Amino acid sequence: MRDDLMAVIGVLAVTWVSSLGCGLALERVLRVRIANGLLLPLGLCLSIVLIMPGYTAGAGAGLAVALLVLVAVAGLVFARDGLLARLNPGWPGLAGIGVYVIYMLPVIAHGHWTWSGYDFVNDSGFEMLLAEHIKGFGTTLGNIPETSEREFLASYLSSGYPLGTQALLGTFSGLTDTSVAVLYQGFISALAAVAAISLASLSSRLLGGPRAALAAFIAVAANLTFQYALQGGIKEIGLLATLCATAALAHEAMSLKRPYGAAVLVAVGAAAALATYNAVAVPYLAAIALFLALGLAFVKRVPIGRAWLGPAAFGLALTAALAVPTLTTLRTFFNVAQAGQGATGVGATQLGQLLRPLPLSQISGVWLAGEYRFPVIPEPAATLTVIATIAIFALILPGVLWSLRRRDSGPLLLLGAVALVLVVVYPRVSPYAQGKLLAIGGPAVLLGALVALLAVRGRIAPVALLLTAALGVAVLASDVLAYSWDRVAPTRRIEAIAQTGKQFKGEGPVLWNEFEEYAKFFAREAKISVPFEALTPQQVQLRNPTYFYGHYFDLDEETLPFVEGYPIIVTRRSPAASRPPANYSLVYQNQFYLGWRRHARPQVLAHLPLQELYAPTQPVKCRTLSAIVASAPKGAELVAAEPPELAFFEPLYSRDRSYGWGIDPAEHGAVLPNLPGHAGGLLAVRGGRYGVWVQGDFPRRVYVAVDGRLVGSVSGANTPGQWLKAATVALGPGKHDVEVFRKAGRNHLGPGEWGIGTIGATALQREAPERLHTLALSRWRTLCGERLDWVELVRP
Repeated sequence: MRDDLMAVIGVLAVTWVSSLGCGLALERVLRVRIANGLLLPLGLCLSIVLIMPGYTAGAGAGLAVALLVLVAVAGLVFARDGLLARLNPGWPGLAGIGVYVIYMLPVIAHGHWTWSGYDFVNDSGFEMLLAEHIKGFGTTLGNIPETSEREFLASYLSSGYPLGTQALLGTFSGLTDTSVAVLYQGFISALAAVAAISLASLSSRLLGGPRAALAAFIAVAANLTFQYALQGGIKEIGLLATLCATAALAHEAMSLKRPYGAAVLVAVGAAAALATYNAVAVPYLAAIALFLALGLAFVKRVPIGRAWLGPAAFGLALTAALAVPTLTTLRTFFNVAQAGQGATGVGATQLGQLLRPLPLSQISGVWLAGEYRFPVIPEPAATLTVIATIAIFALILPGVLWSLRRRDSGPLLLLGAVALVLVVVYPRVSPYAQGKLLAIGGPAVLLGALVALLAVRGRIAPVALLLTAALGVAVLASDVLAYSWDRVAPTRRIEAIAQTGKQFKGEGPVLWNEFEEYAKFFAREAKISVPFEALTPQQVQLRNPTYFYGHYFDLDEETLPFVEGYPIIVTRRSPAASRPPANYSLVYQNQFYLGWRRHARPQVLAHLPLQELYAPTQPVKCRTLSAIVASAPKGAELVAAEPPELAFFEPLYSRDRSYGWGIDPAEHGAVLPNLPGHAGGLLAVRGGRYGVWVQGDFPRRVYVAVDGRLVGSVSGANTPGQWLKAATVALGPGKHDVEVFRKAGRNHLGPGEWGIGTIGATALQREAPERLHTLALSRWRTLCGERLDWVELVRP
């Protein structure tokens, strides 16, 4: 319950209070008075700037938490004009709350702490690792054992990877004694909320409070931006928040009578943006500085001279000083990014998670397809998307002209910066990087368009408001469709991963025999190795080598020396998984995982695997077994593994599969349940208690009926090749009608209802442990033709 509250309310409260306090503290020091709404963006940026030097020096979260609390409390106690007068952020705060709720919908609807974008790009896994590592060791690689965790940390920390947002997340985690995973989605949503607050403040003089808040809310709800947040883009949303804050602070600075104090405000925002995304922030900040200068010279009509250049030079120098922790790694990160994301060379065609280069039109914020990577939108959604996109682009010029006429360059600071970056940088980077630029730039484009509509007064104002509402509906409808495709993390299984890691705390190396990219974070208390990842101490060694990243391989598909090299093995509960070799015993189990420990005896000399796709058994071939027996040393014996009774059917070949359930090309016998439907089979069993299992991935709930009676269901994102248990049933001997089906309509209001997933085999497995039989070599022929998990030659 505590974690659930922290995930939804706690992280917002911590961000709000700490940012408000830090903003008030800096305002007091500078002897300036800024709008209440700007205190939060200013305080967020100052928070990042405050904590980064200590982390860069190798200090942990203790120093960062102390600094943040000290400055925030000082700001709250010594608030200019009194704290009560400064608590209300006004209309910008309302825009921020609205954006926070939209971005947090997957977690709120899930009803339990989680994060979105699970099993999509899964970058959140190493972002969580970095945030947690920073708490203990700062931005330097700590003295941790050789594990998958260490391999990832070493790679990213040596590349100059930007760590501003991860550092602040780690600080909040230390401050609240809450896991960074619990806070993760709420933290990203709070960053988006700060971006909305900044945009509302940026345009409030031009539009008025209520209209500026509406424009900011719609702008930050831009579909591509929203979808990058749903996939865990902590850097992208962090850069958006700090850039919006910098633009808003720059706009405020133009009106302050203390030019050097104004320069400090801009410098703090710029330094925070650099900490958030390193070299990527440089072109945006340079563009904001350019348009700030143009605004002062041609909009505000401030003459260029010493009074203008002095604060500018001071602000630039202060930005460099505050950004020293980032500047020390700027060249390294730039070189890494240029090599991997340039429009020429190695990274020229890199798509990352994309299915194709995204069209520039997606910066408009409207994409009525649900999934932003899909190249085709069905009608009439395609036509509506085109109409909305054209309208948004067409409105930008009137919005710019109106801002210039009113001599208020607020929205132009950010819009001009985004446009300049698109002109200069966009053609020079890979499609993968272009997608990030579009996601970061979307809110500025939408804000520029909405200014043209919301600035209208007089007789045609109702028409303009109606068009604003139509565009807002188009944007929010795009987000609702995206939400319906979103995949949230399966919290119960994630907690089981953490429990398993605690069980083997400090032990290892542990073979985590599942492609689960979050295991390296949640099970990190043990010395785990995930062999199916790119960065890991030892990649999987297969009997028949093939491409392994992102796939699952049973222990019987791996070489015996590889498997036996691990004193502890963790496997998923599954009716099709092979038991580890005979010298391993089961020492731990929970709802999802089994932990096995290796012993000195027996010594395994040879291993004969007998694995199938959906079953851990195959008939023993005499010719194959005889070759093993022939080479047996004196005193050796055989051990045969006999798994419990198993019966299954593959839905693709079932007797009554629904028409809408098509072939899954990635897995034999599996189907893609594109539509509601069913598949069934007659399974013969000997009688007793049986577990009902379904293999696959289930963004929508899938139900199982036995002999016409609903017995259970499975749901949630699953890792490749794995099973979920639907129920336990008592069955008599004979044949039983087993049916797996997906209902029509929405199962619930949660995320992922439009996800397709995959359904593999449905199985009945007797509730009994796998048995090991030891027999003399002279009796080896009695095993011929028997369906076994494996046969081993061992020395007792």
